[in-house]
Amino acid sequence: MDAMSQAKLIIKVGRLWDGLGGLPQEAMAVVVEGGRIALVARQAELSLSEDPGVEVLDFGDATLLPGLIDCHTHTNMPGTGLSVDQVHWDGDDIHLLEGVKSARMALESGVTTMRDNGGWNNVVFSLKEGIRREIVPGPRIVASGNPVTITGGHCWMMGSEADGVDGVRGAVRRLIKDGADFIKVMTSGGSTRGSMPERAAYTLEELKAIVEEAHLRGRLVAGHAIATQSIANCLDAGVDMIIHCNFMEPDGAERFDPKIAERIADLGSWVNPTLHVRKAATLKLEEKRERGELAVEEEKALSANLERVDRRKEVCSQLISCGVRVIGGSDCGWGAYPFGQFHQELRAMMEAGMSTAQALTSGTRDAAEALGLLDRVGTIEAGKEADLLVVNGDPSRDIDDLSRVVAVFREGIRVK
Repeated sequence: MDAMSQAKLIIKVGRLWDGLGGLPQEAMAVVVEGGRIALVARQAELSLSEDPGVEVLDFGDATLLPGLIDCHTHTNMPGTGLSVDQVHWDGDDIHLLEGVKSARMALESGVTTMRDNGGWNNVVFSLKEGIRREIVPGPRIVASGNPVTITGGHCWMMGSEADGVDGVRGAVRRLIKDGADFIKVMTSGGSTRGSMPERAAYTLEELKAIVEEAHLRGRLVAGHAIATQSIANCLDAGVDMIIHCNFMEPDGAERFDPKIAERIADLGSWVNPTLHVRKAATLKLEEKRERGELAVEEEKALSANLERVDRRKEVCSQLISCGVRVIGGSDCGWGAYPFGQFHQELRAMMEAGMSTAQALTSGTRDAAEALGLLDRVGTIEAGKEADLLVVNGDPSRDIDDLSRVVAVFREGIRVK
């Protein structure tokens, strides 16, 4: 951030939720200096300086909380219902422009850090650099670049097809050279045509090589895993985060495996279930039905989506009951899930069994820990970067109050 971030700022609010596990504190103030939190104190204990260089913002009865952290986004995709196969036909110039729009929408909704889980070629790295240079507004981006996938695997069109132990080692090294902050690997197929979500994609040996190369260079690994076998492979290979975690068998049925869930919990692996993305597609189809515009094939898709929404919620509920560390990552941009609605993912996690406080924590403190950023963001503490969100209402009571955004600060600079 520029020199303006060196100015001292005092933010006063009716309540503060700091993400450290306690209840909201009332009549609080946060002092920001040099883009970082210098002090957190009760307003009555704070001696307000009359120095004209000190800016005081009083948000009355609003709530201050850490900036939100979305662990799963696709900035190159529009979230309008188009599939990855369809978006592929856009050029990288359109992919970059979609990213500019997505980043601004995310930031203005209170997401100050987001992890991009896969885009075309080096487009996401260009977006990240544009935000760093303040050419365009956006959150802090943690980028994988293109996900590593088998030939013809899920998201093959993004640019990192790799096969065999030597091939995947080379892919990881290239991605890190290009600027990858973490490695995303498609350990099973997905919604890409012909990629077989019900089966593991990589062998255990290939997956171990990916993890070894990434960890050797200080990068975490996130594994897209829909098939049950791919989940088990992630655990055996030491993958740091499991994405989706659907427990799909080779026959296409989804059957929760409590033994694997217990292993996930015992190993302390993070799981990003991406619950709302399927519901978002369902809501879009329901809107079409209400307008009388639903085709016969879409009616079948709606029925299947409703069943899958319930199954995904039940699987997530069982994971939570097993003690698995579940974090918020929306998958926005994908399918019919637009940017700017991260609170919908947190609400979906509450519907799966989380308390309001647990859901908030999953999208702030826990998300920061899962991304290796807890020393910088995720809670409101002295010394951390001043990524802050001010909302009307009290999201520790009603998660939907996260959508009532009053102000967003990124490293102490007000961006909304």
